[in-house]
Amino acid sequence: MYIQLILMTLILPIYYCQIDFQTICQAGIRQDNTNYIHCGRKQLSEIPNFSRTTNTFYDELVLNDNQISEIRQNAFQGLRVKRLNLSGNKIRSIDSRGFIELANYLEELIIEFDSSVNYEIPDAIKFNLINLRSLKLINLNLTIIRNNTFVKYRKLEELAITKSNIKSIEFNGFNSLTTLRSLHLDQNQLNDNIWSVLMKYLYNLEILTLSQNNINSLKENFLLKNLKILDLSSNEKLYLQNNEINSLQLTFLTILNSLKELNLDFNRLTFLPESLFQFNTKLTYLSLQGNDLNYLTNKSLRGLKNLIYLNLARNRLQLQSNQQPFQDLNSLEILNLDRNIHLNLSKLIFQGLETNLMELSLQNCNLTSISLLNNPFDLFLNLQRLKLSSNSLKDLPEGFLKNSIDSLISIDLQRNLFQSIPNLFEKDFPSSKLTDFDLSSNHICTLNKNDLYKYKNLKTIGLTGNPLHCNCHLRWLKQWLIKNYDYDLIKFLQWTCATPVNLVGKQLTVIDEHDMICSENDYSQCQHTENLPIKSTSTQLTSIKTTSISSSTIIDELIINDISYNPNGMLTITWEYLLSVSPKYFHLQIYDEINRHILLQRLIDGKQRSIEIDIKDYLKEYSSMYMICLNIPHNKYCRNIQLQQVKSSSLVISTDKHENYQSSQYFYLLSGILLGAIFVCVMLIIVCCWRIRHLSRKKLSNSIEKSPTNTLYHPPPHSSIFYRPLNIISYPPKQQQLQQQQQQQQSCDTSECSMHSSTDTSQLANDCYHIYQQIPPVYNCQIHPIRTHVLV
Repeated sequence: MYIQLILMTLILPIYYCQIDFQTICQAGIRQDNTNYIHCGRKQLSEIPNFSRTTNTFYDELVLNDNQISEIRQNAFQGLRVKRLNLSGNKIRSIDSRGFIELANYLEELIIEFDSSVNYEIPDAIKFNLINLRSLKLINLNLTIIRNNTFVKYRKLEELAITKSNIKSIEFNGFNSLTTLRSLHLDQNQLNDNIWSVLMKYLYNLEILTLSQNNINSLKENFLLKNLKILDLSSNEKLYLQNNEINSLQLTFLTILNSLKELNLDFNRLTFLPESLFQFNTKLTYLSLQGNDLNYLTNKSLRGLKNLIYLNLARNRLQLQSNQQPFQDLNSLEILNLDRNIHLNLSKLIFQGLETNLMELSLQNCNLTSISLLNNPFDLFLNLQRLKLSSNSLKDLPEGFLKNSIDSLISIDLQRNLFQSIPNLFEKDFPSSKLTDFDLSSNHICTLNKNDLYKYKNLKTIGLTGNPLHCNCHLRWLKQWLIKNYDYDLIKFLQWTCATPVNLVGKQLTVIDEHDMICSENDYSQCQHTENLPIKSTSTQLTSIKTTSISSSTIIDELIINDISYNPNGMLTITWEYLLSVSPKYFHLQIYDEINRHILLQRLIDGKQRSIEIDIKDYLKEYSSMYMICLNIPHNKYCRNIQLQQVKSSSLVISTDKHENYQSSQYFYLLSGILLGAIFVCVMLIIVCCWRIRHLSRKKLSNSIEKSPTNTLYHPPPHSSIFYRPLNIISYPPKQQQLQQQQQQQQSCDTSECSMHSSTDTSQLANDCYHIYQQIPPVYNCQIHPIRTHVLV
């Protein structure tokens, strides 16, 4: 009972007391001279106390990623701020006067709600913050935007309502928003009926984003009317990714002659109508990634004379050798054709891109060889970056990039079948500007010193995942590293030795040069390992299954070149089988990681190296972790993945599916909880002890103050009395002082009187003392006729 009272005494004042922002937040000035208060990621459960801001005007207050759920009345008292960021919280309630102090100052508000509680925009935002210029609302669960919702906003220029489950907007929902220039309604459930609502009041709209909605078509009359009413003269951007737009619904583009950026990723496009972009001459950015485009004609991209960036990745393009689909793209600088596995490259295909193309990406396009006579890459005069990773190239033709020798900076040849450094330029290597050469995860066993040294400006080379034979012939490579690499970066290189036996698994960068010796069978060892599968160290391995064959190690594994999962529910897996004989089939299985139930299984032809599956109907709401397994006779290769966060990267799937990572995480979590609980208990005990001691001292002090000071008190014999500090001031006559002292000594017969009368009162007059002394009885000595004042 007493312990509960003590805890309530200590905790309740802390609970109801706001934390002062100066004790937990940081304030400062940025390089652009804007001042701020940063309270983000502090695990705050309430708004700190800003009453001590001394009337300073701040440009920004950051309270993102905390645990704030309530904004009380006068929560920002004393604060003057222009921008407030409350994203990453779960606001459940806001008092109607929660923002009243910021009404005259706040211009931009970003706030995230708890979608399970809030079903409308709080009144504190709708009626108090009428001076806002930018308003961003996240996770509101509105369902509908009703008429006159924003009628108070006369200055609003940017409005974002995302992840708010909006299904419809009433006809006057955007009433009075005539100054709005940017509208973001991403990740809602809007349908085609939205177009008639948007055209009524948004006269000056410049940016409109509607990604991840349920839009199936665009009303052409809407766009025509809005093109006349909306001002799209600058910053024209239209983002319609992740919808259901098909090729026949693209005719609206013919009237958007001021459009500069267009994103139609992950829709249902199967072809591009001829001359579709003939009026979009200002378009500089076009992304058509993740559609089902099968072909391009010579007129599909006609009119895009100012286009700089074109993304056609993740389609099914099949180009004929006599086609010229890019002939009108004279300004194109970046072209992405990744993951189009049926491309037929030829010189004619890239006609029109010779002069201005700077970056070309052909990753995972199933390229096996490049013809010397019909080499499309020797057309480019200013190519700076070339990406050919995740193909099946074994070599490159002589003078592969001979016309780009003065411009090429970086080339990516990861995950191919090269056994040596290819010759890129045929001749005049001293003029090469190549600085980055990535040959990771190939079949390179040893390197010729001359093949590397002819690239005079080379700064980095990637050799991770190659079966290096670390003998005396690679000593020069360590010396080249010391000369060209930053010393602190060398230790991070993962150049692993596959042979000789005494150096298997060791890093070339750390082994001693004296251990890199040559023997008679060095050549045969290097030749043998050239055909071995590649152990990639670009990602963490669970385990590696090895088999000893004639004193060499064979690593039985699959290399997954790419795993991707898009919001439409399509899971794409691409792998490489590194043994010489392919199996009859691969058995694909997808498990629920929590219950280990098989969600999907499928047989795949043994010659196939990629598969695309629609798995949205198989995923569970309560689980985001899944296990993907590829089975072949006698072996099973598995990996745990989180489908919502899969990144395209090089992964190695090994035979050990049981990882101890999860168990170690549980151990660390429990240990942390236990240590935290012990720390909290110790702190509570210390606070309680201090509190009790403080209260006892306070009570004792009060009792002493209340005791009478003028009452004569006679203590019992041989008892000690506690006296408060006294200032004793004596006033004896100066001429009689010596005589009085002598009389005192003669009149006192007891030692007690002698001791008492010998006290130097002149000294006590200057200092304060606590006197713990037994007062002698009065009858043992004479009372001296000295006038004494005792000052309490």
